[in-house]
Amino acid sequence: MKSTRLVVVAVVLVAVTASARTGLGTLYTETPAEMRFVPDPAHAGYETAVLVGDPKKPGVYAVQTRLPANITIDPHTHGEKWRIATVLSGTLYYAQGSTFDEAKLRALPPGSLIVEPQNVAHFARTKGEPVLLHIVGEGPASTVAVKR
Repeated sequence: MKSTRLVVVAVVLVAVTASARTGLGTLYTETPAEMRFVPDPAHAGYETAVLVGDPKKPGVYAVQTRLPANITIDPHTHGEKWRIATVLSGTLYYAQGSTFDEAKLRALPPGSLIVEPQNVAHFARTKGEPVLLHIVGEGPASTVAVKR
């Protein structure tokens, strides 16, 4: 009987914790060790942890995304009303434009800020090390490749 109660309490705690992450109306904290990164099905090698909200739905969301080392991110746009990213670790090489141009890439070390307005084309690359981004936006989130 005690083990059944413990399971019920554990399920309730998980449900409460999961619901606390759905919006901005609940005070909570989360350490990097508690964040649950999962593979991003839309981008091979990326891992994302949803921290606040739901990027697939209207409203504010926050995620952290791990980009693997040595990848090229082709020109694309985002459909969110607004999106702000901060480089937490690694160096992201980033530029605006609808055609990938290595010469335009700017090194963005940890602490760097990126503001991505809706439908503005940009591209990026990681070199030699993974990059961790903290992204906040107003969803629903979408990424659209620039047609060549």
